[in-house]
Amino acid sequence: MPWVTKRSTETYEKEPERTYTRQERIRNWWDYHTGWVVLGIAGAVLAVFLVRDMFFRPRPDYCIGYVGTGELPAEVGAALAEGIAALGVDVNGDGRVRVEILSYQMAFDEQGVLDVDATSSGMTRLTGDLMSGELYTVLLEDPEGFQRRMGALCYLDGHNPAADAPTAEAENWQQMAYRWEDCPVLAGLDLGTYTQFFDRDETPIDGQTALRGVYVARRAVWNEEQKAAAAADEALWQALTAGAAH
Repeated sequence: MPWVTKRSTETYEKEPERTYTRQERIRNWWDYHTGWVVLGIAGAVLAVFLVRDMFFRPRPDYCIGYVGTGELPAEVGAALAEGIAALGVDVNGDGRVRVEILSYQMAFDEQGVLDVDATSSGMTRLTGDLMSGELYTVLLEDPEGFQRRMGALCYLDGHNPAADAPTAEAENWQQMAYRWEDCPVLAGLDLGTYTQFFDRDETPIDGQTALRGVYVARRAVWNEEQKAAAAADEALWQALTAGAAH
């Protein structure tokens, strides 16, 4: 069988390199880099929100904690913040009195042990806010369980439990908290109404009902520096509990 060989003088023409239009180059670049562009934009937007929140968000003059198994209805929380603001002063000097209601969902058993199934991140946030001094006045569904777990409350006359074992005095919790309905100022706030659904019907309920059975207490301060920082909060506490019966 004869072999077919290529003659050494035989040449091949090289296919000319394609020239892409500007639109095609842009389209190709976008196809390869779309994901990175989207991630970059998302990161930039997140950074803007974080910076705005840290440096430009109006800071509240007072923070009031609500510790319970559920959250306050939004309408009640807003009305409560407005009502308390009318009793406070412009602490940070921004021209307006702002009150923020911070909600912490958690439940305690009879020994004050945290029921993890009824708690999300409430315990972590609450601990941090108490340690930072963010909270002073707290509204509690279960003041005894709270004190057994946290040991953070002071007595109504202003003195603190024993510093080495504050949780050991939890049985005295009734001397550390007022009932909401025993505080004329708090029980007299106009908290509007909120809506609940019963058998598919909307039922308006007096906002005060959501806080009936709740107790109001204040955080202990352990040194003069903390006491000075909490001076405005203490003045608000006195206004909220004026005329309270025990």
